Amino acid sequence: MFNGIIFNKGLLFKTFKRPKGINIFIKSDLNLKKKDLGVSVACDGVCLTLISIKKNIMEFYLSNETIIRSKFKYLNKNEIINLELPLKYGQKISGHICQGHVDTVGKILRKKLQLTLILEIIQ
Repeated sequence: MFNGIIFNKGLLFKTFKRPKGINIFIKSDLNLKKKDLGVSVACDGVCLTLISIKKNIMEFYLSNETIIRSKFKYLNKNEIINLELPLKYGQKISGHICQGHVDTVGKILRKKLQLTLILEIIQ
């Protein structure tokens, strides 16, 4: 579980094509160690499992389904990736609870810019 508040970023270092997906390598200053293998990390909102870490480079596997259903179908080397570690028991939740798993997909039909003006009345 995540709270949706981004405190960390990483750089997409490289990708490696696999028969049924890809492995991505993200360089980051997150303080993760070998003991953290298997931890979930939200990468641009997508829950991914850490499969290796070496010299601040984290490795994750993405299945073809994850690629199709997420922004990762548009990967570019050196792209900045938002990173979020999972909540810990007792940790303050200052955002909202989210999982990082795809439940459904939608299509943007149109964009509309809306400006809201808020006035403070001083008496």
